[in-house]
Amino acid sequence: MNTGIQRSGGTPHAASTTTSPAGKVIPGKLGWKKPIARIMVEHNPPYVATASPAYWRDLMTKVKKGLEVDGPAFIHIISPCPRGWRYPMNMTIELARIAVETCIFPLWECEGGEYSVSSPSMRYVRRPDMTKPVKEYLKLQGRFRHLFNPERTDIIERIQKHADREWKLILKRAGLTA
Repeated sequence: MNTGIQRSGGTPHAASTTTSPAGKVIPGKLGWKKPIARIMVEHNPPYVATASPAYWRDLMTKVKKGLEVDGPAFIHIISPCPRGWRYPMNMTIELARIAVETCIFPLWECEGGEYSVSSPSMRYVRRPDMTKPVKEYLKLQGRFRHLFNPERTDIIERIQKHADREWKLILKRAGLTA
């Protein structure tokens, strides 16, 4: 969170920030977070991946692959920010883990234009019933606390549908769904 807790293209939908505070009329950031790793794939580098410190072996494998490719590599690593996301510091790895478990931040890679889903995320392909609802991720963060009242449940539902759509897109690109 290198923005000083200001809204950016990397800020999730409905997050409350210093420049997009949640209020009665506007529930935080209105737009959706840019899919930076997928945008990078469109530039045709030899290697693009997503990673999480909660799955350190996967992260190390991807860094090694990125270092070994001939040409540029891009690895998007989720990096929770206690101050900006408003959660206790001792929950950093748990937040990084639940982001994967909810498919808010699924783990995948694209080598030479070919997508694949990384092993920690494959369990949700094999057992979709194990995928946690996004509200489990949102409720841990103060930047989303305004969503947990009866008037804003529709926003949590929209975020869930968006996460589901994005996950299905990765699965389709990896050849795991029609």
